[in-house]
Amino acid sequence: MRLTPWVRVAVSAAAACLLLWRFPPGALRAAFRGFDTWQLLLALSCVLAMVAVRAYKWYYLLAESVPGTHLRDAFKSLFGGFALSVVMPGRLGELGRCLFSGEPHRLRVALLNILDRALDGWALATWAVTSLFLLVPRPAAIFGLGVWLAILPVVVGLPTLISSLGTLPWWPESLHAQGAGAASALRRIRVPRFALLSLASTSLDLMLLFFLLRSFHQVEFAIAWATFPWMVMAGSVPVSLNGLGLREGAAALLLTRYGVSPAEAVDVALLFFVFNALLPAVVGGVWLLADRQKPVRFCSEDLVAMLAAAWKSPARPRSGALLPPTSAALPK
Repeated sequence: MRLTPWVRVAVSAAAACLLLWRFPPGALRAAFRGFDTWQLLLALSCVLAMVAVRAYKWYYLLAESVPGTHLRDAFKSLFGGFALSVVMPGRLGELGRCLFSGEPHRLRVALLNILDRALDGWALATWAVTSLFLLVPRPAAIFGLGVWLAILPVVVGLPTLISSLGTLPWWPESLHAQGAGAASALRRIRVPRFALLSLASTSLDLMLLFFLLRSFHQVEFAIAWATFPWMVMAGSVPVSLNGLGLREGAAALLLTRYGVSPAEAVDVALLFFVFNALLPAVVGGVWLLADRQKPVRFCSEDLVAMLAAAWKSPARPRSGALLPPTSAALPK
């Protein structure tokens, strides 16, 4: 497991070398000759609207479950997750928003974070299913739609499913009360409102890709619709840093069939990453560096103990239950 980050770095380096060999910097620069700056401004407006929708959704998720939530605290945890997402594969860093919340509600915020990301994944899957009608024969697309309809009850029941994580037996005793309170608060959440907000923010990501495409090439909206979910999914596979190489390769593979040159497709994919992930991450990083009044405590001592024990343990117990660690079992 300790070699895994180095494997990702190696995969990212190999992907970067392959991209530079297949698309030299000169070819990527040449694709900018007919660049439309006005379309880029429209893309930037989509980024601002997307961040606003996600911030609104995250604030009201917290407000319904965490008493005394302030807008500034919600923004700080959201942008902190953006900053962490750049240094972790598959944007898994966004699951670290709880690291920037208060200690008494950290477990509750972690479960809300899982719910938020699960709804975003459902929204992306929704666009992927609808794009099947543009990519594959109609019977296959109808089958995909049937699968999507079949999982709707699971989506509606996500708060109940995720709340069960708060009552798992391996949590330390000091976190049992937090887990019970988190589970109770999560079950009160009504999914449809937040699912629609996830769909809205994902739709703004789609519009971002559309305007970036039109900055290079005059294309129809259906082309962005057909390629957007699969390009995002490829970039979310946690085998390289930030999906480097996978995202650009998927963009080149999908967009060239619609008349977009490979160099333009790679430039679009790189700009999409800059606008969709890197720009919010930079804002989050600057915010965290500027906010030095209250140092961030990343985990409680009991949570550190649990993670350390799980890391050092060669294997889990055969019964399937992870025994709660004690502070005496850890080196001082």
